[in-house]
Amino acid sequence: MVSRRYIPRAASRGVAGLVVAIFASIAHAAFASVPVSVDGARVVVHPGATVADAVGERLDEARGDLLAASDGRVLVPGGGAPPAVRRGGRPVRVSEVVRAGDEIALVRGRDVVEATTERLEAIPIPTKIVGTGALVTLAEPGVPGLSRVVVGALSGDVVASETVRPAEPMVLKRTIDERRKKVALTFDDGPWPRQTDAVLKALASEGVPATFFFIGKQVKAHPEIVRRVVQAGHAVGNHTYHHVDLASTDGERLAREIAGTSRAIRSASGIEPRWLRPPGGAIDADAYRAAASQRLRVVLWTVDPQDWQRGKTAAQIEAEVVRAVKPGAVILLHDGGGDRSQTIAALPGIIRKLRARGYEFVPLSRLGSVKASW
Repeated sequence: MVSRRYIPRAASRGVAGLVVAIFASIAHAAFASVPVSVDGARVVVHPGATVADAVGERLDEARGDLLAASDGRVLVPGGGAPPAVRRGGRPVRVSEVVRAGDEIALVRGRDVVEATTERLEAIPIPTKIVGTGALVTLAEPGVPGLSRVVVGALSGDVVASETVRPAEPMVLKRTIDERRKKVALTFDDGPWPRQTDAVLKALASEGVPATFFFIGKQVKAHPEIVRRVVQAGHAVGNHTYHHVDLASTDGERLAREIAGTSRAIRSASGIEPRWLRPPGGAIDADAYRAAASQRLRVVLWTVDPQDWQRGKTAAQIEAEVVRAVKPGAVILLHDGGGDRSQTIAALPGIIRKLRARGYEFVPLSRLGSVKASW
């Protein structure tokens, strides 16, 4: 007969209670909360959580910024150094496990200035214009300068620059031949319906040659007028395609403004223009080189009655021209760009009074010595 050990019922209940308590303790440990302080704010994390878990997004928010080297403006928020993390006032790694009651503080990361790079840049050739004549010739070609430039690697801002070699200016000389009493008539901003033909009629009546500086888009719109000008024996010149300021127009557009007008004149008349008049007289080294590359000679003026001004009468235009003309003068008038009826009315008087003073009207090509090759 097998004997059995007797376990009192009360003892059995005690063992069971102990087992339940152990499991409850394990469960509590598994799901308990660990309170800590982050920058003075209460944060509750699970047991085994790290400092990084407790801090969370504050790590990124406390990063320093990436700043521009030129003026210190923020380029990338949070693009600087990471923050320092302290527990109880001492540095701590974010991978360490937190304990209940830990006081964690973040010290904002330092701002970082962007890196810089250096490069050498050409200094454009400046332009120096000397003299008072209308015909523009090249006296000195000029030499570009060189500068060392420090720029922000991200922003592209110029942080500092230093001239390594200064630029030497291009010297353009305005020449005039004052030895003979010759004068040239020029007209800008055409061809213009009716008005250009009226100018042609006045010139034919007096037997006077002139040069017409045409705008490319006007040539394209009125090629038949260009043909009449050429058939009448007058010269035609280039006044850009859209009447632009050549001194403030760079690169390909500058070349197109000039080339497009010459092409339009050639297409309309079969004539290759040899003169360029920059609108407003604005000429610089780049524009001069562009003209020279297209075998165009630059011509300005010495007499400008500003016949385009509203309210200017024929008598005023005539008087201002006659008073200002000297030997070798180039007179600027307009056949386009607006109502030029007063200019047309002033023409006969201008021509007759200057002839009476001994002046001969000649084409630009006969006005004075001009450099013939480039």
